[in-house]
Amino acid sequence: MAINKRRIQPKPPRPRRQYQLFNWLNRFLPLDRFFGDKEPGKEERVPVKYFYYLGWLVLLLVVYERIGYLSEQYVRKSIKLRSEVEDLRAEYTSIKAEYMKSGKQSEIIEKMKASGLEENLMPPHKIIVQSPDQKR
Repeated sequence: MAINKRRIQPKPPRPRRQYQLFNWLNRFLPLDRFFGDKEPGKEERVPVKYFYYLGWLVLLLVVYERIGYLSEQYVRKSIKLRSEVEDLRAEYTSIKAEYMKSGKQSEIIEKMKASGLEENLMPPHKIIVQSPDQKR
């Protein structure tokens, strides 16, 4: 009796991979001078399959530079705010010192002389009022 054997069908050849992004960019930039398939006489070209890796590296470099630029902006803004805070602190200190000085007795006396008031040179007397119920 004959033995049933499964026939192995040959796989159809895989179609060449289409690099759509590469083809689109090739319309604007002469990328085929640098990228291309291995052909006789053109072995110095980089295979198209590395184009996406190179694009990924370029994207990472752009993101890295952008992050660096933003961090420099942040540092500049931080330094500017720090100097502004120092200016405000110095202004606060000087205003507080003027206020404390204006509350001193000698400063108040000078201001009151203009309105005709004078300083009492006699110390105050304590007045004690005794109620009839209290005894000494």
